[in-house]
Amino acid sequence: MKQRTLWIDVAKGIGILLVILGHMNRFFSYDGRMNQIIYSVQLPIFLVIGGYWMERRDSFHFFLSKKFYRLIQPYFLFAVFSILYAWPDNQQEMLQYGVGMLWGIGIRNYLPNLPIWFLTMFFVANIWFYLILCLGDMGKKLWQSYLLEGIAVCLVMAAGWQIKLGEFRLPWGFELAMITQGFFYTGYLARHLGEWLKGKSTTWKYRTELLLTIPALIFWLLCVRQNGRVDINAAWFGNRGLWSFYLAALCGCYLVFIMSRILAHCQPIARVLSLFGKNSMVIMAVHVPVLIWLDGVLTPLMPDIIKMNSMSKNWIGVTYTFVGVSLLSLFAAYLLKPNPFKKEKN
Repeated sequence: MKQRTLWIDVAKGIGILLVILGHMNRFFSYDGRMNQIIYSVQLPIFLVIGGYWMERRDSFHFFLSKKFYRLIQPYFLFAVFSILYAWPDNQQEMLQYGVGMLWGIGIRNYLPNLPIWFLTMFFVANIWFYLILCLGDMGKKLWQSYLLEGIAVCLVMAAGWQIKLGEFRLPWGFELAMITQGFFYTGYLARHLGEWLKGKSTTWKYRTELLLTIPALIFWLLCVRQNGRVDINAAWFGNRGLWSFYLAALCGCYLVFIMSRILAHCQPIARVLSLFGKNSMVIMAVHVPVLIWLDGVLTPLMPDIIKMNSMSKNWIGVTYTFVGVSLLSLFAAYLLKPNPFKKEKN
């Protein structure tokens, strides 16, 4: 296993903070420009990183057990906790939440804590990409393996898109896991490209990376503007189709990764962001209940200037809610994990 990489934890930290910001619906309209920008990259960051660390070294049984332990067990734990936290008013609502927990998708209020839908979808997406890498092992040469994997990714994505067009949502985001395989493959290729470039001049690599930020920024802004709002959970990939969604997401992720590598050299900022990155899964699951708790318990105890502005779209309301939810979610991760500050392996 590879040791944690600081800039990747920083990128995950940025990603989870964007998730929190994107769920502050009181301040940003669903189709507003802010959410268009945030939703174009917030989840693709985690998908690309998932592919970056993917290797077919373990047996399928061990791989499946490991992912089940890391993703599905926490999913059911947080799902049950969320249902108890919401405390359904009647048996019908309890049944709806129970079915929603098993179905594992975040639409139609199936769960009172919708963000945890990502854990089940991410689990299925990991399995798909593991199988794709198994197919790549059939190649006798490296380029043949990449070609087989690339073809398999395209076929899986196309099949997932056809299922999506049928407008029927499969359990655990099955079709979304197929459509998002391109992000896994991009991350996988990026790691192999980085390993190949290790022997190259560091100055040349940095110059090339910085030079690519300009077209990445241009394409990202153009695609975000043309696509409008995207929402992977809702199986909505914008106004221009899947290709434009992917282009915007990959360009946005590239910019986040470049920023993360720069911030990794600033130790105070990197430590804070990496702390959020290391605990991103727990924060993903608890930030919505934390927001509810912040409004109902903590805000009434705050000074009048906070109480009067906590729901207002001004710098006090936005900053207080964003910082409050972020720090309280990190604190919840500290309580729920044995030691979230311990250096871990990816």
